[in-house]
Amino acid sequence: MEEKRPELLPEYREMSIFLNEFHSESDRGAALVAASLLDEQLHNVLSAFFADVPTSKDLLEGMNAPLGTLSSRLSAAYSLGLIQENEYREINIIRRVRNEFGHKWKEIDFKTQKIHDLCMQLPWLGPDDCTESEKNDPRLRFNFEIAILAFDLIWRSVLVKQEKRQLKVWSNKIRS
Repeated sequence: MEEKRPELLPEYREMSIFLNEFHSESDRGAALVAASLLDEQLHNVLSAFFADVPTSKDLLEGMNAPLGTLSSRLSAAYSLGLIQENEYREINIIRRVRNEFGHKWKEIDFKTQKIHDLCMQLPWLGPDDCTESEKNDPRLRFNFEIAILAFDLIWRSVLVKQEKRQLKVWSNKIRS
């Protein structure tokens, strides 16, 4: 008799798909795909928090959306208290890494000095028993950071839904 495996939660399935894609990417691809995922997750966190009104979607999506970039979503999520200070700082470093890869077309990888230096600003989030060489590998450090941040942000949107904004009737109005 074949044992039936339990169904994965959609969040776990999504991360499994992402991590399989992410780990097979080139350095440039990894930086771009990682930033794209974080951008999408920040969109989800903000969307889960905003009131259910049409203008919420307009802020996040479409041409010239005020919160349509990773940078603006990151600033908004931090300003609204939806992400922690360390997450803000780390995602900002990842955004800068993405920009380095996105604006240069040759001879760039995680060993490039500027990319290496940015990655070394990220905390080591891998296993404690890794060697110093592994801990100082910028791509490995980046990979662990992305995996942890992605899981945190996926679950953050679930938690943030509990604090979703509701439209209010304010008592200080002049008209009835």
